[in-house]
Amino acid sequence: MKRHDSTPGARILACSLATALVTVACPDTGTRTMDRSATEPDTRLYLLETVGEFAVARLYADGFEDLSPRERALAYYLCRAAIAGRDIFYDQMGRDGLEVRDLLEEILTHPREIPGDVREALHQYLKLYWINNGNHNDRTRRKFVPELTFEQLEGAARAAVRDGARIRLALGESLQAKLARLRRAIFDPDFEPLSTCKTPQPGQDILTCSSVNFHAGVTLDDLRGFDERHALNSRLVKRGGSVVEEVYRAGRRAGGASGAGAEVPPGRYAAELQTAIGFLEKARAFADPAQAAILGRLIDYFAGGDPEAFRRYNIAWVRHDAPVDTVNGFIETYKDPRGQKGAFEGLVYFVDRRMNRIQKDLAGLARYFEDRAPWDERYTRKEFNIPIANAVNVLVAVGDSGPMPPVGINLPNEEAIRERHGNKSVSLVNVMDSAERAARSRKVAEFFLPEDRPLQEAHGADIALLHTAMHEVLGHASGKVSDALQGDPRDHLREHYSALEEARAELIALHHFFDPKLVEIGAVRSAEVAEAAYRDYATDDLYMLRRIRQGEVLEDDHMRAIHLIVGHLREVTGAVERVRRDGRTYMRVKDIAAMRRGVADLLAEVQRIKGEGDFAAARDLMERFAIRIAPALRDEVVGRAERAGIPSYVAFVMPDVVPVRDAAGEVIDARIEYASDLTMQMLRYSGKFPLEPAGSAPSR
Repeated sequence: MKRHDSTPGARILACSLATALVTVACPDTGTRTMDRSATEPDTRLYLLETVGEFAVARLYADGFEDLSPRERALAYYLCRAAIAGRDIFYDQMGRDGLEVRDLLEEILTHPREIPGDVREALHQYLKLYWINNGNHNDRTRRKFVPELTFEQLEGAARAAVRDGARIRLALGESLQAKLARLRRAIFDPDFEPLSTCKTPQPGQDILTCSSVNFHAGVTLDDLRGFDERHALNSRLVKRGGSVVEEVYRAGRRAGGASGAGAEVPPGRYAAELQTAIGFLEKARAFADPAQAAILGRLIDYFAGGDPEAFRRYNIAWVRHDAPVDTVNGFIETYKDPRGQKGAFEGLVYFVDRRMNRIQKDLAGLARYFEDRAPWDERYTRKEFNIPIANAVNVLVAVGDSGPMPPVGINLPNEEAIRERHGNKSVSLVNVMDSAERAARSRKVAEFFLPEDRPLQEAHGADIALLHTAMHEVLGHASGKVSDALQGDPRDHLREHYSALEEARAELIALHHFFDPKLVEIGAVRSAEVAEAAYRDYATDDLYMLRRIRQGEVLEDDHMRAIHLIVGHLREVTGAVERVRRDGRTYMRVKDIAAMRRGVADLLAEVQRIKGEGDFAAARDLMERFAIRIAPALRDEVVGRAERAGIPSYVAFVMPDVVPVRDAAGEVIDARIEYASDLTMQMLRYSGKFPLEPAGSAPSR
């Protein structure tokens, strides 16, 4: 268990931070955009603060009280299991990630002798560090540095030690030596400037120019012919001239949750995974029998680290439709430059019954839409498992999924499992809702042409949920690879796979937006929604540039996907163009019909590339349309967004899931509180403050 810091300095900090945050909290009094049935204004506080280019908003878990006590207790333990693995992701994002975070948190929680301006600068840097899970922007992958000097940090660290801070030191290391060792990691923007680098400079490869900690001292040449047995859940290191896999696993004695398995020694981050296992075991007691068995398979995977155990878990998980569910483990590969290593994430959510119909309707029509895809018949699925699809509300999102969670998820990622056993898609309703409130009206006013604004104002709220649902339910779940393709297409398309797959899912959503079936099932009110979605998508290619503060290369796969599609539509079909009005650049859809044809043609080609594992064609598409941006246009967009008060990103403070215990101290239920701000929640997750606040008393 992590240490609970309850020193006087920590208590003083809690009071001072609470006072400071009051001055930056701003209420949002708009009506709920995602709940069509709402009739009363929602006057709850959404926007909590702004930190640089980030808005920090609160997530509300409406409907949690409608779950049964057993389901709420299950959710509590799943949340604890997710948080238990959070440190793994910090380590994956950089070799010094955890050490720097712990240093800064110890200083911040012992502030009594630190000058106010230094404390504020350190606090602002630490907020950015928490939001991005390290000191590289989570989306652009570029490094950021604090607005204080090394000497100020050194003085603050010494003052914190005098105030009782317990800064961890290596054996025989002094505080001065530790700070000197970390100096470049914290303060030098040219030292490890990119966390994930897929477009290296001459003389480097994608591993040596990336600072993520999936590989240590390893080059691409070192991996030629290497037998990688734990692609998702290992770190590759060079020892004695040979590449070795350091597997993430807790270890186990003979046996396991499912009663099988040989003895396995502990591996990397064994303690954290063992803690997660403990909470998963407690969660099993509140799950239905099928879900309890599924969690047992996840426990076996965390214990032994066997990829086959994870495959068995995924096959079981994808077949079970649970009202409370979790994504936990080494999942997405976006952060790895090779697209192989799974970043740890922990996500817990429950089904939003108010908003769930559209997901179920789309899932039930998956066969209908598959038959209307524009690609060659050989890439059309013949055997089809109706995907499990839900609209959900997030309770906890950590690691690769937080505190900036995605708006939608489709899993598992293994193509063979998708095709043979199905998939699960979830749209994160409360994430979309809160994010929409942060910037939607200002985006429309600043970045849409005047003639396009009425359409966006009328239908913008309909677009977000439907586009996400179609992307996840119909997009990632559709199509098949060629029968002649050996292995997973990810292995063939390598660093371009993730961006191409995101583009494919986006194109599928765009392709089907005009299908009259959507009006028939009530997913949209009219075809105007589809037109609004097309105009919104073209503008997103411009709007997203506000996030790129330097450089001309996009490293994020989702950004590359958008840029690929809109760039292709501009250059190949001419359906979209940039126009200048009153000194501003806008995106204009010249011809909706031509845009629809362009979407269909590009989708057919992207599916072919995936289906055949055609690396050369993938590389050519990405290099022509997806990777580079125009710096002058980027600078214009950044300036416009700043003047309009539009954040580049929205991070979230999660609901506090608080246990309800009986007289013996056993958890029997859980409730939701909204007491934490970003700082308090992050310090609780780190173990600097008790994660379970006072008040989780026995029920009456």
